[in-house]
Amino acid sequence: MIEYSELDAQFIINRFPELKEQVKKECGSGEFLPHVVFGNIFDPLTVSLLKQDDHAENKTLRRIFDMYEELSSEGDEETQNLVQATLLEYLWDEKTTYNKALELIGERTKELWNDIYNYLNAP
Repeated sequence: MIEYSELDAQFIINRFPELKEQVKKECGSGEFLPHVVFGNIFDPLTVSLLKQDDHAENKTLRRIFDMYEELSSEGDEETQNLVQATLLEYLWDEKTTYNKALELIGERTKELWNDIYNYLNAP
């Protein structure tokens, strides 16, 4: 089980060592705020990668969606909320990112994605 209270910079760095400097910058104050750090790092990165023509073959993008699936399927309720409210909702802003994300999300992530329909309209 991935506990929300245990999410930290090392969780991201272990999966994305190339983001180490950005993670450290986001944690500059010393406090790790998961919604802020994950959102500031992964939201713009995911959108920019989804907008590329080769998005389906992009290894970094696949790793991001694999992490979303891991957090969705193994995370506690707060962790799942992080995925749904901070990471997935952001992908609903544009039709392009919305449709391309649907191609890549995993089974459990798709359940959280579908829950968003209860309060947002698809672009």
